[in-house]
Order: sequence, then structure tokens, then C-alpha cells
Amino acid sequence: MKSRDDFFNELCSLYYADVYKYICICVGDRDTACDIVQDTFMTVYKNTDRLLRHENPGGYIFKTAKNIIGSYKRELYKRLINETRIDDAQAYLPDTETDIETELDRAVNEYEYVDKVLESLDEDKRQLYELYYIHKLPMKDIAAKLGIDYAALRMKYVRLRREIRERVKKLAEEKFVT
Repeated sequence: MKSRDDFFNELCSLYYADVYKYICICVGDRDTACDIVQDTFMTVYKNTDRLLRHENPGGYIFKTAKNIIGSYKRELYKRLINETRIDDAQAYLPDTETDIETELDRAVNEYEYVDKVLESLDEDKRQLYELYYIHKLPMKDIAAKLGIDYAALRMKYVRLRREIRERVKKLAEEKFVT
């Protein structure tokens, strides 16, 4: 039987990098992500005895991270609501340039451009996009359904996201950037 510390070290080596990536994506800030990862693994360490008997320790770790992210976001929201910026305390002076930009932004139909980007993908890539992002199938199920190796499928998704980003950037430059 593994010792408590050996089991915790094994969990860290298995899940730390993926949990960090997940948290970075959720909070969008590396410093905050580091703090939340630390809090997550402190909680995991405190509950290592229980995790020794848990059927899905990885799921527990990600659920813990998700809960800590939720607490962080709720706390951040409360702070933002309660803070009064100096600019807000001054008399309101209309900003006509911002008002014009806001009106122009309202006139943009984002769905039209999303459809254009997705339509520009070839059939295989569009199918991958739909299976994962629209039908929300797990990658393992998609790999089995398409008869593709799981690692190869993950790489296809990395390339797909990169291609979509590039197409969106190109579309934005064509349509919106002056």
C-alpha cells in the first residue's frame, strides 16, 4: 500500500500540469492561476487519506479546482461591485467617440461571422468542431467513432483551434481593423 505522501506526489506528477492549464484558461491570469493551483493542491493534500480510497482522484482534483475558481470569481465580483472607481465619482462627461463605437458594435452580427469562419473549414474539420463543441462529446468517444488514435485526435483539435484563431484574426483585419 502506498504511503500518504507517495500517493500525493503521484497525484501531483499526474495532474498538476493539466490542472494548471485548466485554471489558466478559466481565470485568464497566470498569477491568479498559480494561487488557485496552490489552494487546490493544499486541499488535495489535506484530503489525501480520503483520496486513497476514492474511485476517481483526478475527477476530485478537477472538481476541487472548479469549486475554488468559482469562489475566486464570486469574491472578485463582490469586490468589483463594492469598489467605486475615481472616474465613476466624477461627473459624467459623454464620450462621443465611445458612443459611436458602441453603436457600431451593436450593428455587428457576430453569428454571421462565426458561420463564415466555420463554413470556411473543410468538411473533416467542421465535423470535428461540431462533435466536440456543439454535441459536446468526449474526445475519447470521438476518437472511437472516427477510428482515430486519441493522441492524434487531440493534436487535430490543437491545429483546429489554431486555424480558427487565424481565420478569425484575418476576418477581423479585413472587416473591422482600419
